[in-house]
Amino acid sequence: MASYIEPIRFALIVFPFLALAISSVFFIYEYRKYGTFLVTRAVILYSFIFYLLCAYFLVILPLPAKETVAQMTGPKMELHLFASWQHFRDNTVLVLSEPSTYLPAMKQSVFLEPAFNVLLLIPFGIYLRYYFRLSFMKTMIASFCLSLFFELTQLSGLYFIYPRPYRLFDVNDLVTNTLGGIIGFVVTPLFTCLLYTSDAADE
Repeated sequence: MASYIEPIRFALIVFPFLALAISSVFFIYEYRKYGTFLVTRAVILYSFIFYLLCAYFLVILPLPAKETVAQMTGPKMELHLFASWQHFRDNTVLVLSEPSTYLPAMKQSVFLEPAFNVLLLIPFGIYLRYYFRLSFMKTMIASFCLSLFFELTQLSGLYFIYPRPYRLFDVNDLVTNTLGGIIGFVVTPLFTCLLYTSDAADE
């Protein structure tokens, strides 16, 4: 759990400065377009940038020492589609006929890893549909592209800073991340029913 909390803690430190720099461009654009500054849009945009920061830090952190990475000999890529499902099937303690095994199975890494990969891009799908008003197909493509960016970041060893990848490039992550974006698109009305629509904000 600490490996997930640390990126969020780091994002809390970096976020105010980076978000201000990025958001100011959009604020200026919207002020010139609409002649006003809408707090609701600003809050949503800030939260979107904060989410992207957290997601990115979850992908790259914690950073190992270069010497440690140089000594790694494990595989760099997992190109076997649905390998995560096979790992889950082979290693899970889950027995469908025994409810007592449900909770222990949900605590295993073979479940947590794909589950977190799905959850990672659910907010992305929500933002794309609500704030950016993208269609289902565009949201799916954008989710896949964001996931591919994360995976290539890992495959390149953080843009060749490291001598080799310190995390595995996994095609299954592309599937689970994209699925998360799709789920986010579908469930958007459940989270935004009490908020202004983008059209109403424009008016």
